[in-house]
Amino acid sequence: MRPHLRAAFAASFALLVSSPACGGSTASGSGSYEPGPMPPGGTFTGVWFSPQYGEMHMVQSGANVVGLYRKDERRGRIQGTASGRILRFQWEERRELVGGRPTVTRGRGVFRYVVGADGRHNLLGEWGLDDQETGGGPWNAYRLRNRRPNINPDGSARDDSDGDGPSDWDREASGQTGSSSPGSDDGLGGLDL
Repeated sequence: MRPHLRAAFAASFALLVSSPACGGSTASGSGSYEPGPMPPGGTFTGVWFSPQYGEMHMVQSGANVVGLYRKDERRGRIQGTASGRILRFQWEERRELVGGRPTVTRGRGVFRYVVGADGRHNLLGEWGLDDQETGGGPWNAYRLRNRRPNINPDGSARDDSDGDGPSDWDREASGQTGSSSPGSDDGLGGLDL
């Protein structure tokens, strides 16, 4: 890795680790999610990488934000409302550790949009189970440059040609590639994961 890239990565990582949203001094994390204006050039639209939850494709339309994420056997959706630099959202995740026996987990979360000293756009956040917004652990991400999200503003995945975008994740999770039973009642309440 080039020295200037290594320094930029180290600065971004230090920002992520030192944030109260990552398990710092604020017990509930809610104190670190004060409203404020979106940084210049900021938008929740983009492709993001989260060390905890993998690649996330998100689209913001006005105050509404929808997203899809995937890491290993996890496939999830988020839907929320942005207010300046803060995004409060609901998430729903499907994991299939045993073929044909998916489990679904739901909760809430919050992201704070931050631009680092190196110019990198970051999301610093937390998740919680059920009606809890925090308490489950960190959920952080940074924007991947020069990538366009493969998701429409209504939350549906766009078709992609590389075979590894959200539309393919939806087909996998819905059983079209054999990873789960087609037509099974998975309790997703109409979300086509």
